[in-house]
Amino acid sequence: MRSRNRIILSLTVFSMFFGAGNLIFPPFLAYEAGSSFIPAFLGFAVSAVGLPVLALLAIGKSGSLEKLGNKVHPLFSTIFIMAIYLAIGPCLAIPRTASTSAEMILPDNRLFMLIYSVVFFLAASLVALHPERLSKILGRILSPLLITLIIILFIASVTSMESIPSVPLGEYSSSPFAEGLISGYQTMDATAGLVYGIIIFMNLEAMGVEKKRMMKESAISSVGGGLLLLGIYMIIAMIGIRARNISSELTNGAAILTAMTHKVFGEYGKAILSAIFVLACFNTSVSLLSSCGAYFESLFPKVRRTGWIFIFAAVSCLISNAGLDAIISISEPVLTLLYPVAITLIAITFMKTSDKLKYTYRIAVIITLIFSLLQMLPIGNSIPLASKGFAWLIPAIIGGIIGYIVDKRTLSEERAS
Repeated sequence: MRSRNRIILSLTVFSMFFGAGNLIFPPFLAYEAGSSFIPAFLGFAVSAVGLPVLALLAIGKSGSLEKLGNKVHPLFSTIFIMAIYLAIGPCLAIPRTASTSAEMILPDNRLFMLIYSVVFFLAASLVALHPERLSKILGRILSPLLITLIIILFIASVTSMESIPSVPLGEYSSSPFAEGLISGYQTMDATAGLVYGIIIFMNLEAMGVEKKRMMKESAISSVGGGLLLLGIYMIIAMIGIRARNISSELTNGAAILTAMTHKVFGEYGKAILSAIFVLACFNTSVSLLSSCGAYFESLFPKVRRTGWIFIFAAVSCLISNAGLDAIISISEPVLTLLYPVAITLIAITFMKTSDKLKYTYRIAVIITLIFSLLQMLPIGNSIPLASKGFAWLIPAIIGGIIGYIVDKRTLSEERAS
C-alpha cells in the first residue's frame, strides 16, 4: 500500500473521531490546568488517544466487534453491540452533531435549527451511502480543510498573544495527570473506535488491499490517525492556554474558542469557528451514520443499509430539534454503563493467548457491568474511585485475575487429559 493512501486513511480515521466534543475538551483542560498542563495533557492523551486507537487495533486483532463480543457470549454480543450503536448513534451522538454545530452559527433559533438539521442530515446521509469512499471524501477533502482551519486559528492565537504562567484550577492543582485522564475518558471515543473498524476495512478493500495485509494496514492507519489526533489536541490546547489572557472566568471549551476567535479575528472569528464546528460535526455524523447503517443491515437484512442510513438520519433530525436534553439525560447513563465494558474487552484482547481466555472475558465483563451499574446508584458513592467515575476499575481487575486463573487451570487440565 502506498504511503499516500496510508496518509489519506489516517486522515479518515482522524476525521471519524474528531467531533464537537473533541474540539471542546483540550482547550478547557489547558485553560484550567495552567502551569500543570504537561502532566494533565499526558493523562488526557492516554485516555482520549490511546483508548480509541487500542479499540481500533482490538477490532483488527479480533476480526470484528461481533467476534470480540462473542468471547463473552453470543447473546451478550448482540445486546452489547446494539446498545453501543444506538447510544453513540441516533439516540445521542448523531443528533448532537447537528444541534451543536447549529448553535455555533445561530443560537436559540428554532426555525434555523429545523432548516439546518434537514440540510445537514440530508448531506450527511448522501455521503454516508458510500462508506468505501469515505477515504476520498473525508481523507482527501474535509479532513485537510478542517485541520487547515484549526492551524490558522492556532497560528493567529500564538502570534497575537503570549502564554502566561497561571495557577492550576480545581483538581488540576493537586492531581493533574489523573484529572487529565478523566477528561479524556469523558470523550468516550473508545466505543466509537469499536464500531469504526468496519469502515476502515471497507476503505482498505476499496483501495485494493489484500485480505492478508488488511490487519497490518488497519493498524498503521489507526496509529496514524491517533498521532494526528494527538497533534491537533496539542494545537487546540495551546489556544486554551492563551485564553487566560482574555478572561479568567470562561466556563467551557466552546466559550474559550469563541472568545479567542473573536479576539484574534474580530467579527470574522465566529464564521471561522462555525466552519470548524460544522466540518468536525459533519465528519462524525457521516461516520456514525455509515457504521450504524452497515451494522443494522447485517442484523436486519430485510432493510438495506441505504434504508437504515435514512431512517437514522430522520430520527436524528427529529431528536436534534425536540427534546435533545431529555434524550441525553437517558442516553448518557447508558453510555456510561457500556464504556467500562468496552475498555475491559479491549484490555483483555491484548493479553497473551486472549483467544483462549473464555472465563477471563466472562468474569471480568460481568463484574464490570455490575459495578458500572452500582456506580450509577446512590450506594455506588462508597465504592473506591467512584467519585472519579472508575468504581468498576478495581473490581474488573480482580475479576480478570480470577478468570485468568480459572482459564489457566482449565487449559492445564485439558492438556493433561
